[in-house]
Amino acid sequence: MTSIPTTMEIRRISFRFSGNGHYATCLAAYGQDRLMPELWDLTGPAPRPRLLPTRDGESAWTLPLPTGAGDVLLCRHGRGSARLLLAVPGADGAAEEYELLALRGKGLRLIAGGAPGTTALLFESGENGRTTVWRVSGRAERPEPVAELAGAAGGGVWLDDAGRRLALARPEPGSGGPLVLDLATGLSAPLDGLADDEHLLMAAPHTGVLLTAARRNGTFQLGVRHRDDPAPTAFPERLNRIEGTVAPLALDPEGRRLALSAVRRSRSHLLLHDLAADTTVEAALPAGTLQQLARWTPGRLHLLHSTPDRPLGVVTLSGETAPETPETPESRWASARTVDFAGPAGPIEAIVYGDPVASEQLVVALHGGPEAAWHFGFEPLFQRMAAAGMAVVAPNQRGSTGYGAAHRDAIRDAWGGPDLADVLHLGRTLAGARGPGRRRPMLYGISYGAYLALLAAAAEPDRWDRAAVVAPFLSGRELYQDGPSGVRTLLDRLGGRTELHDGLGPRDLARLADRMRLPIMIVHGLQDSTIPVAHSRRLHERLLAAGHPVEPVYLEIASADHDPMASSEGHLVTSRLIAFLSEGVTRTARTAGHLASSLPA
Repeated sequence: MTSIPTTMEIRRISFRFSGNGHYATCLAAYGQDRLMPELWDLTGPAPRPRLLPTRDGESAWTLPLPTGAGDVLLCRHGRGSARLLLAVPGADGAAEEYELLALRGKGLRLIAGGAPGTTALLFESGENGRTTVWRVSGRAERPEPVAELAGAAGGGVWLDDAGRRLALARPEPGSGGPLVLDLATGLSAPLDGLADDEHLLMAAPHTGVLLTAARRNGTFQLGVRHRDDPAPTAFPERLNRIEGTVAPLALDPEGRRLALSAVRRSRSHLLLHDLAADTTVEAALPAGTLQQLARWTPGRLHLLHSTPDRPLGVVTLSGETAPETPETPESRWASARTVDFAGPAGPIEAIVYGDPVASEQLVVALHGGPEAAWHFGFEPLFQRMAAAGMAVVAPNQRGSTGYGAAHRDAIRDAWGGPDLADVLHLGRTLAGARGPGRRRPMLYGISYGAYLALLAAAAEPDRWDRAAVVAPFLSGRELYQDGPSGVRTLLDRLGGRTELHDGLGPRDLARLADRMRLPIMIVHGLQDSTIPVAHSRRLHERLLAAGHPVEPVYLEIASADHDPMASSEGHLVTSRLIAFLSEGVTRTARTAGHLASSLPA
């Protein structure tokens, strides 16, 4: 295995823990390198990450899982097929790869095993609607089929120390509550004791404590019960009154304490709740962001945490003391802070890099969603912008989560209304503070943020220097016609098809293209499964037809899904985006055609 490079750009995705909690793994990309497995040894006093390069690198669709012995299982998905491999550290640091199983279809997923001899279970969803369960030993040998289930199976919570009984969720509507798979017999049966609307979240196998969730009094509440106790589930009062957006992370091995993430504004707080006493304490963590994955082993809690100047990684907490962080070179990344800007209806919190007033260039960055937010964690794109000398202001305008229901719900039936007003107000504030001698703010946005950025460009084109957007959609109505079912459900729930009637008119980017007189760059992944690439193509055509002095730059990335910067071409896409934003004050016309498989240097 090779040591961690000291390059600036780091991206980590798809973290998983081994069943025994001794290792974690993820896919990591450093600089221009392809994604590769990264193995984290959690057996020492602090987490130790090491790269495990594979022969051809990995794609974002690879699912990694560490074995309890320090090797890595890789589930690679291709077109119409999937393969399971074992990657073993070789003498030269690179991985030796052993193919364990090759199957047709794409429905494969891995669950970490719960006992010796079962490193993982592999779930294969067949075209016949049935799910085959394979036992994976963790050695270079073919997995063993142990059960077949009718229908799909999700989740996966071990119920006993022996690793024999696994609780699974049935994701199809109306299919009933969780079922329990007995690996010794291959048989499954419903999980007793839970109410019809109750979901099993996690368990402490040694003691039998279960954590559940159910809708009570109009909201989802966390419940506690025992595996073998017929008494009804208890819903602790103080546990369910914790402020913020709360997510359970892990139960301690005895089932006494529960680790939770509570997001308040842009920051995550780590809370440790005593389930028996129904009391909570906050653990010491640097201001940052927690991912919703953790592993609690005897005496040690392993978390996924990042700060603006520290990439996502495993940190280890012993008791409630300061966490042990991985040994990394001295930080070369830019720090950030939060600033409350005045808005038309109240304060707007933003994450800020650099000096928005004095910097030669300033980017106003708009997040996707819309039910999302910028979090106070590591953002590789913002680090690239800061390294290029740009200041960044990333606001959580109305519609963002983390600031209460009124802030979040302000854009229901009003997409491009209150949130657009916030962005325009922020743009005026920043431009005024910078004064007439400096470049105007630039816009960046992805997904819903791309849509919002281009609305701002159309509403006040002279307010902005230029706009770079990733995966925009034309309008809520158009997206409802073309988008997948999950997106249509979101549009229905948030009223995304409601048309607003004001001076700007319908929030349709194709209709507003004539107003966008500034330089624009559009990036879209050809494989985008959320927003069809046809939306960007049609917008590009309308911008060309409008005959603006500066033709739009259009990049279509053949290998990319919804986020092209997370694709195999991600580093080059980011470089092109930074180059576009870094162009001088003199605006020259540029065009770029469809990109099939690579980007020019």
